[in-house]
Amino acid sequence: MQDALNTATLAVTPVELLDQTLGGLISCFPGATLVFRQHRIGFCCHPDQTLEDVAMRKELDPHVIAAELCQLPKGPLSLPDAGDVDGFIDFILTRYHDVHRDDLIELIALSREIEIVHGDHPDAPIGLADALIEMAEQLDMHMTKEENVLFPAMREMSRNTSITPALAMPIHCMREEHDDHSRAIHKLQKLTNNCTLPDGVCGSWRRLYSGTSKLIEDLVAHMYLENSILFPRFE
Repeated sequence: MQDALNTATLAVTPVELLDQTLGGLISCFPGATLVFRQHRIGFCCHPDQTLEDVAMRKELDPHVIAAELCQLPKGPLSLPDAGDVDGFIDFILTRYHDVHRDDLIELIALSREIEIVHGDHPDAPIGLADALIEMAEQLDMHMTKEENVLFPAMREMSRNTSITPALAMPIHCMREEHDDHSRAIHKLQKLTNNCTLPDGVCGSWRRLYSGTSKLIEDLVAHMYLENSILFPRFE
């Protein structure tokens, strides 16, 4: 398989995934973070590490994990060509920017409901709504800067076929904000016990944790695609 980011190949074997990065696998395999959580593999802070390296360091069998990824029902997905800057940016805007905004609206409402209805439950995610609101505000400001300033500049520079260091500082600022988003993800994981549901909870609680898990997975993939694929083209 190619770099797990530019492939249109839908049939892959586990051995082809061993040298792929965690971030690349999360980008291509919906549900990959669930597999990683089941094996207690941290995926947020080190998305550029390969599956084989991470598994071997934790004394896990990387072939078993790769096989589980191949069995996920929706993957692997075909992602846009990284060489097509316009197409790649359009994909990020529609697949991640728009989706984050929609998902956060629903998750904030659900988390408020759970705190009100189940606030006396010992495992209730008290504080999750406030954390999601803060994430929504910070993420929206970040994405707006990309949409109004950075991405248009990238499109223009790409059309002129003259890549210069002019965008290095704005990209550096975006990378720093990605680090802030990673810390926010860790906060969500802590408040939800890594999106682990207590026994016998209601459907709303289940939707909240399922949606929070998806948000985390999407955000990790989003940041990986920018940090490791898009941004280096302009640095």
